[in-house]
Amino acid sequence: MKAISHLRKSSVLGIFLFCFLIGCGAIDKVVNFGTDTRTETVNTLNDAISALQSQSADWQQVLKDTVSKLTKDAQSTLRSEISNLISRTVAQGGVELRCDADFVRERIREELVRLKARFLGQPEPVVDPAFCQVVPLAVDRELIPDRLKQVEFYGYNFTQADGLGVFLEGAGGQRTNVTNKLDKPTTYAMTLKFGGNGVQLDNNSARLVLEWGGKQVSSVAVIQPTTPVCTSQPHTVLSSTIGPFIPRKIGQGDADFDGHGPDVATDVALTVTPQALTARVHMHAKETRSDWTEAEGWQTYQLYAPDAGWKIEQVEGKTSSSHHYVDGTTDREDSFDMGPGELVRRFVYIGDTGGDEAGTKTGVRVTFNDIHLVLTQTANCVPDTAIKNLQLKGLLSNRAFTRLNPAALIQLQKREMVFRPPHQ
Repeated sequence: MKAISHLRKSSVLGIFLFCFLIGCGAIDKVVNFGTDTRTETVNTLNDAISALQSQSADWQQVLKDTVSKLTKDAQSTLRSEISNLISRTVAQGGVELRCDADFVRERIREELVRLKARFLGQPEPVVDPAFCQVVPLAVDRELIPDRLKQVEFYGYNFTQADGLGVFLEGAGGQRTNVTNKLDKPTTYAMTLKFGGNGVQLDNNSARLVLEWGGKQVSSVAVIQPTTPVCTSQPHTVLSSTIGPFIPRKIGQGDADFDGHGPDVATDVALTVTPQALTARVHMHAKETRSDWTEAEGWQTYQLYAPDAGWKIEQVEGKTSSSHHYVDGTTDREDSFDMGPGELVRRFVYIGDTGGDEAGTKTGVRVTFNDIHLVLTQTANCVPDTAIKNLQLKGLLSNRAFTRLNPAALIQLQKREMVFRPPHQ
């Protein structure tokens, strides 16, 4: 018993001596190894999310670097998910190349934000299906089934998104649900076949409409012998300000940044559907030392909805903006002008306020530059943007091209005159 008592005393003395020599913080790190791994993991994800804000970022390299840093056993699940994300995006015969680089980078960034929220046990952002391309842009019925066998939708998050529906709409507005004909072979692609086992078009078919959550997200016109070119017109959404957006407090720290930053990253991305133009704002703010107070969140704002009888055909110019800074003040707002060529003209922040601010005060206001849109009629017609595209792809019959091309050229010329920069 004396030997055991002596051993206990020796152990206690040893711990105190060890603590005295190297500092008790080291003991805390050993005891709280899981907490350190958690912090290290979140920091690694934050680094990747911030890196993907840059429009020049190589998303594959960013993800590979992230995987290489997640080496501990406790990070194996997350490491596997990111590796699978790389494989899924690169696979499928280059499907992702149908989306431009900014589109892919933004979707990857959203996925990392979602994975981080899941890792921390926090609410995950809603996964919206995102569409980058439809092939073909319109369907020439004369080419079915010899030269045209299906419509292809490309984008992201198709397999995760519930509530997708496809309808065949007639000239009189009647609708037939053909969702059971929609095939989702990957998370990036969906196909809608024609013919006996697919959608069967007739003389009355006017368009195919894709909906999600009861809202139209895409439509494909059916070109019949008398289908006209849609009237299109430019529209400018004048500069406006949204916010303040105040993200919620997350993490283990208190709510006070206490003069240590915060380090702030914000990104804004447009989502365009025929019926609405929306902007999703994501903001992350983290104390630069001490107990690492942190706030993060996202919110969607509607910027514009077209009048009845019109739909948004496309956006001219940039569709995303990002910004990063470290706050160095506690007594004023921080304002950053981005210039006329960006989606966002100005970011205005409330960072550190000298008190408890995470989740209650720290936030951002976003002022947009004018956003230029092309609006198109929703009547039984084919958009002028589709005519040349179909002809180049060999998906427009000679008869339809001869009839539609003159009117399409007039519409395109009118648009170019409106959007052409003054110096040209």
